[in-house]
Amino acid sequence: MSRNRPGRSRTVAVLVACVAVLPALLLSRAVAGAAWSTSGTGASTGGAYVLPTGAQPSGSATSTQVTLSWAPVTVPGGLDVGGYLVDRTNAATGAVSPAGPGCSGVVPTNHCVESPVPAGSWIYTDTPVQDSWSGPVSPGSTSITVP
Repeated sequence: MSRNRPGRSRTVAVLVACVAVLPALLLSRAVAGAAWSTSGTGASTGGAYVLPTGAQPSGSATSTQVTLSWAPVTVPGGLDVGGYLVDRTNAATGAVSPAGPGCSGVVPTNHCVESPVPAGSWIYTDTPVQDSWSGPVSPGSTSITVP
């Protein structure tokens, strides 16, 4: 006859959960991390969310300036994400680079104006970010030609 020790069922449940989640973590492309610690008795709950995919940007060029905008992305609860990383892809070569001045770094809004932009045809994407987390990159814009 075995005795049920206090806390043993919780420890077993945590181990089972870890073993069940491990394969999904190893096969996932997304990188995430979380940790917490607690002590005591009683029930508890927790939750997590995944950042949504960025919205496809649209834009136009005037001289060496490109004006971009995209639909805002929200997390569960309706809160806006912290910002966006904007990249541009050379439509001719496929080379990807971060957007330049005006759209560089974390853009805190769902629009920006990059200037100066080199001549050529460019496809823009945005990636939602929240603190050190980032969501999936948006679909690319239609090609924007800078004369």
